[in-house]
Amino acid sequence: MVLKPCVLETTKREGDSRIEEGRSDGKVKIEEPRDTRADDDILKAPEWDVDSFDGLEYYSSSDPASDEQLSSDELEALENYNIVKRQLIDSKGFYLDPERRLRYFYKNISTTSLDRSALWGKTFREYWEEMVRVCLQKHNQDNQDKVCNVEFVEVVRGNYRGGPRSKSYITFLAREKPDGPLVEYQAKCMVTLDRKRHPILCRPTPTPMP
Repeated sequence: MVLKPCVLETTKREGDSRIEEGRSDGKVKIEEPRDTRADDDILKAPEWDVDSFDGLEYYSSSDPASDEQLSSDELEALENYNIVKRQLIDSKGFYLDPERRLRYFYKNISTTSLDRSALWGKTFREYWEEMVRVCLQKHNQDNQDKVCNVEFVEVVRGNYRGGPRSKSYITFLAREKPDGPLVEYQAKCMVTLDRKRHPILCRPTPTPMP
């Protein structure tokens, strides 16, 4: 039995890459259900301040049937998939262990180096700086009554999901006052096929659950 790797492609829709469970033939595979909601309007802007990870709970994907013999590489790939899946659900898309060797990608989200070439001749650092500023502009506009003007300092790391409605999950440092301390923030931004940038959310990094 061969596990078919899930390849991250720029043409994929948003979907939940997952280990398919309960198959009658006992096989284990990665399933890529297509999100048909994106067919309605591929250029539609996402709703502001709505997190698609809200309400998601982690479940461990099923182990292969006991009579199946998987190679050590396949078993490692399944284990890494489950570990990273939990990390992404717990962090709502903003963290996965960059040292994990992945063959399968939960929701097609992957991490990448800030200095890697991204889009339009920019590195991911430069690309994500632009995305953060789009999100911060919306965040500061919505908080004018609180005299809030969060200032961007630098990108710390980011995760990316490609496709015609690509998403960036960016962790960055900011200051909430000109002379204030550095505060870790998160920004999520979408770029649609017409190259328009759409802010999704911007917030201080939540305190991890105990």
